[in-house]
Amino acid sequence: MSVTRLSSLQFAMLETFASRIYMTVMQAQAYDQRPFRSMLIQKWIAYKPGRGFHITREGIAAQQDFHHRDIGRKNPDLPLTAYFDPTAYGLKVPPKKANVHVMAKRSRAA
Repeated sequence: MSVTRLSSLQFAMLETFASRIYMTVMQAQAYDQRPFRSMLIQKWIAYKPGRGFHITREGIAAQQDFHHRDIGRKNPDLPLTAYFDPTAYGLKVPPKKANVHVMAKRSRAA
């Protein structure tokens, strides 16, 4: 399962198309062309002669994936990221568990 990554420009453009509107060439010219171009390349939008640009199934999937991505942690009991310093916020630092190394038993040669 791939992760949909959107720039702030792509996000805004995709949201514009998510209402399932058709956009004429003249209307499209008013928008920043960088996200517009990348969305055409990724086939998130397409052009229909006589109707204009519209969102595709792939575009709808990208937009839905962006909005419904599960950000839950697999194991919420693990500590916070090492970049968070609890002492800077006056929080009690939980004691570190000692690392225990279990040595394998060796058989004695007779």
